[in-house]
Amino acid sequence: MSSPLTVKPRAHKKHTRPMLIFISDIHLTDELGQPPVPWGTTFERFWARVETARGELPAELCIIGDFIDIVRSPSWLRGPHRPYHDPKNPGVQATIDTIVAATIAREKSFFDAIRSKVQAGKLKIHYVLGNHDRLMGHAPNARRALWTAMTGEDRDVEFPREIVFADHDAVATHGHTGDFICSTRDGSAPISDMFGLELIVRFPDALRAELGHDLPHLDDIDDVRPLYAVPAWIRQIGHGKKRLMGPVAKVWTNLVEEFLEVEDVKVWMKSQKRVAGIDPGPRLQSLLHLSTGRIMAHAADKRLSKLFGLFQGVFDGAFQERAIYKLEHPDYKGLRYVLNRHSHFSSMTPLGTVNGKPTCYFNSGTWRTVHRIGTHASGRPTFMPMHSMCYIVFFPGDEPMGRDFEWWQGAMVAQEPEPQH
Repeated sequence: MSSPLTVKPRAHKKHTRPMLIFISDIHLTDELGQPPVPWGTTFERFWARVETARGELPAELCIIGDFIDIVRSPSWLRGPHRPYHDPKNPGVQATIDTIVAATIAREKSFFDAIRSKVQAGKLKIHYVLGNHDRLMGHAPNARRALWTAMTGEDRDVEFPREIVFADHDAVATHGHTGDFICSTRDGSAPISDMFGLELIVRFPDALRAELGHDLPHLDDIDDVRPLYAVPAWIRQIGHGKKRLMGPVAKVWTNLVEEFLEVEDVKVWMKSQKRVAGIDPGPRLQSLLHLSTGRIMAHAADKRLSKLFGLFQGVFDGAFQERAIYKLEHPDYKGLRYVLNRHSHFSSMTPLGTVNGKPTCYFNSGTWRTVHRIGTHASGRPTFMPMHSMCYIVFFPGDEPMGRDFEWWQGAMVAQEPEPQH
């Protein structure tokens, strides 16, 4: 186990620790859809709450990964390089730099808002890498550009994969290493990089081309979580309007067939080992095959729902088990809190007593729209979109109300557009 980056404790921890806030999975992009409320406006609303309780010290904001979504940029499709190619390739690095620069320019008001608080001495930034921004670890120019945009400090900076906050008895990591779809044992590109670009990014434009016109919210495919639920979301498009079933099935089936023929995908499928009673390669293939062709037309098909439940149970259990293992490990002695995100679904789970202290696992959720999966009366998976804003805050040691931490989660469901007659 590699040693984590540690933010050193202060001399009198209880009285001088700063406010510490955790957020994650904002997924800023250079081209894809944007939220109903601009990011800059969202941050200013968020900061108004921070300012009332941060005390005399600067608040510290830890971004637990996936702040910028490099993997799913359509920019990759306009050149020969892919996010799952060798990150040392100069062409790959140049594409990363281009995506990050375009994202910073697109979200200028958001970065201006963050940087203004840092330069005023009111805020400090910590950045942990996730899976959608993992390529930042191989791109020093992109890291420098992002750090300058957030802080105004034009300097080389490393983004760790884990940080220990000794003042707050907490350790933060993105958590994707517990998801066999979004991580690999050897640190190479995961299947999610290929899935995200070759299926999710391609699908909206391919369906538009097939139909000859646009569909509302088609780009929302990028907000479907968890990743393995995308096939069910595709099916729901067809179920909603029967005249779309044929074109949706045709386009998705063609993309799936092409995806399964990509050499990197074949290598991944063959390399997977059994995890918690599941064979990842065959299971993922089953999910994809169940979402294609004639099977898509069976509205009451319950097999996808059962597979989703099986996958989700494995993932949830794995995240909590890894949290307990971490707190029991000598490298993390004395810590009480493990903070992850990745799934986009906020949660707080007590882990019992570890080393004589009550402990807890947090999922810091997201600030994006999430198409949350549920189950239709017929048994098939179904979805509801909601704009989410979640964060976890540890208060200063001398906080007047005596609060240690708070877990906040909120969701906004937009009004449905009026039907056109």
